[in-house]
Amino acid sequence: MDKRIIGKWYYSGGKLTINIFDEYVNGEPKLLLSFGYSGYYNIAPNCSYEKDGYLCFELNDEYYRMVYYLKYDGSTLGGYYTQFGKSTDVKFEKLSDVPEEGEYRYEPVIPGTGGMKRIDALKQYDSYTPDESDPEHTKYKAEYVLGGDIPAILHEYDYEKYVSGKDGDELAFSMLAFVCDHFNHNGSAGCGTERNIEGLIKYCREKGNAMNCRGLALLLASLLRLNGFRARHITCCPYENPFHGCHVVVDCELKSGERIMFDPSNRLYHRDAEGKYVSLRRLRGILANGEQLFPNSDASHAGCGFNPDENRHYMIKNTFRIRRGMKYEDGLDDNAVQPIELIPNDYPRS
Repeated sequence: MDKRIIGKWYYSGGKLTINIFDEYVNGEPKLLLSFGYSGYYNIAPNCSYEKDGYLCFELNDEYYRMVYYLKYDGSTLGGYYTQFGKSTDVKFEKLSDVPEEGEYRYEPVIPGTGGMKRIDALKQYDSYTPDESDPEHTKYKAEYVLGGDIPAILHEYDYEKYVSGKDGDELAFSMLAFVCDHFNHNGSAGCGTERNIEGLIKYCREKGNAMNCRGLALLLASLLRLNGFRARHITCCPYENPFHGCHVVVDCELKSGERIMFDPSNRLYHRDAEGKYVSLRRLRGILANGEQLFPNSDASHAGCGFNPDENRHYMIKNTFRIRRGMKYEDGLDDNAVQPIELIPNDYPRS
């Protein structure tokens, strides 16, 4: 390895810091990476190696794979990375001749705020006007269209097995199982233009049985309403506006009267310390107060397991502002009508 590249380097375009060490681990150059956008610090890459004079390292799973090729040019560490068949030039500036060791840590911060942590924003902006704090206030009361004919396409997926003999709250959890047994989350897959049950399933099928979080939430909410549950998809937004990423979940009123948040992207729902189901509103308070969450034992992202700590940080990011529609029926997304947004008091809108 070229000794001149030992140290700490920063690429402003990707807010990526690389610590390069003068040692090898299991035959690979030792690297630790920190990501300013996500808040992940001191992460080892999937793998690292030297090839054709380049220091190389790889990130992410096969679909999202990024491969970096870096070479010292006398002052900077330049090169490129490849992802989705495209190549992007990068240039790292040296920050220090001494790489940062440290242990892995997660420090979620908000870009453009000078380092304000997301959890602090969630705590600081915790009040709403009386009307907006009540999602069922008359002025903002949502309309639900329940029941209807069962789309024929559901029979192709053993739908009857999921509803036969089920009633009450059990039926709601069976609908979550139906969606997650057959369809996975892929954030870049989209969800098509037809937002009804049949259209979503057909689109998902074309994309390798995967959709983004919005598509999965739309599908699950429609299936729940088909079975008589007052359910709706909710868009969960971060502090930033405009934002580069959000999450979409399902808010459902169970037959027992309890409210619950379903996250079909992760086959997920939560209970609190008292064993009660956790609604989206309750989740925001639990996250801000540092209370315990208990996910269901079979929670999983695309069959690849579930990390409760990562999900907690992800939802700290995405429970700052909440957006929903006014009417919920099969085929209707909140983009089709004027949505309403729950925004904290004193939020800096400009």
